[in-house]
Amino acid sequence: MKKTNLFAVLALAATPAFLHAQTTNFSDVVGYIKLPLKAGSDTIISPQILRPSELSASVSSVSGSGATAVLTLDGVNSLSTNQFVYTSGSQPKTYLVIVTSGALTGTYFSVASNTASTITINLDGLTVGTSDVTAIEVRPCWTLNTLFPPSDANVSFTPSLGVNSGTRRTTILIPDYSTNKGVNRSASATYFYNTNASVQDWVTTAATGVKAGDKAILPGEYVIHRNSGGTPVDLAFTHAGNVLAKPLTYYVDTSATGQNDNYLALPRPTDYTLAELGLTDAGFVQSTGKNTGTRKDVLLVVSVTGTNLNRSATSAYFKFQNDWYSTANTASPTNNAVIPAGSALIIRKSASDGNSKIWTNNLNVNL
Repeated sequence: MKKTNLFAVLALAATPAFLHAQTTNFSDVVGYIKLPLKAGSDTIISPQILRPSELSASVSSVSGSGATAVLTLDGVNSLSTNQFVYTSGSQPKTYLVIVTSGALTGTYFSVASNTASTITINLDGLTVGTSDVTAIEVRPCWTLNTLFPPSDANVSFTPSLGVNSGTRRTTILIPDYSTNKGVNRSASATYFYNTNASVQDWVTTAATGVKAGDKAILPGEYVIHRNSGGTPVDLAFTHAGNVLAKPLTYYVDTSATGQNDNYLALPRPTDYTLAELGLTDAGFVQSTGKNTGTRKDVLLVVSVTGTNLNRSATSAYFKFQNDWYSTANTASPTNNAVIPAGSALIIRKSASDGNSKIWTNNLNVNL
C-alpha cells in the first residue's frame, strides 16, 4: 500500500469507517468510527481508536523487581494518590501505561498504583529497566459502558427484557483472551444489558445480578456484537477517540503441545496489507513449504461485518521464503492482500516452546 497522509484518508473515508480529524491538547489526531449492526448478525467491533491520553511524561528512572516496577516521572509532582487505579463504584476507568520511548516502545502495562510523581505498573512476567521505559502516556481502556453506554439503548444495542435466554436481546461475546491454549476456543464470557432497576448495567450470563459494565477492553482486543433475540432490527455503532500513532507490541502466546489461537485486532483506523503488518520472524514462524503438512504459523482474518452468526475466517495466510501466501491459492505470493480496518485477526501459532513471541505493529500512514 502506498504511504499516504492520514488526513487524506480521513477526508475520503466512508461508512462503515468515517473519521473527522482535529487536534487535541495532546496533539492526537481524533475522530470517530461508525459501523452498521445488521439485524440477526454478528459484527466484529475492534476499537480502531483509543480513548484520550490523560498524561504524557518522560520517565527519569525505573526501579523494582518481581511483579511490579515503579516509574518515576520527570517534572510531574501533582498527581492525586491512586487517581489511575480502578475502584468499583467510584472510579470506573482501568488505566494503561503505554511505553512511547525506550527499548519496550509499544508495550503496555496495567497500573497498580500511583503517587504524586510515580506510577507503579504490573509487569506480567517482564523484566524492566530504565532504558526500557523512557517516556509513557497513560490512557483509560474502553469498557462495555463506554463502547455501549446506557444512552445508546436501541441505537447500538437492544436492552434485554429479562435475564433468561428467551428474554435476552443484544449480547456481547468476549473471545477467550486467557492463558487457555488450543484452537477454536469458545467465548470466555457473554454479556447483555440488564434493565432491572437494581442493576441497569451490562452483566454476564453467569452472574445476571452483578454489574459488569466496567469490563475493560484492552488495545488489540475485539468483541463480538450479536444483534439477535426477539425480532432484531438494524442498529449502528459509533465511537470517538484518538488515533494510535505510536507502535503497539503484542505478546503472542504459543503452546508446547500443539497449535494455539491468539485473538487480536489492530486498533488502527486504516486498512493494512499483509506486508505492512510487521509480522517478522520474531513473532511469526515461516512455513517450510506450501502444503498443509509443512505450514507453521497461520494468520486468519475475520471480516468486520456480515449477515450471519458465528462467522468463520474469510481468509487465511502463511509465510514462505519471506512472502505471504493465501491458503486458498498458493500459486503466487499475495503480499499486498488488504486487511480491512477493524478486522479480527487470529494468529494460529504452531507448536513451540510455550513462550510468548513478539509482534510490533506501526501506523501505516503519515501524520
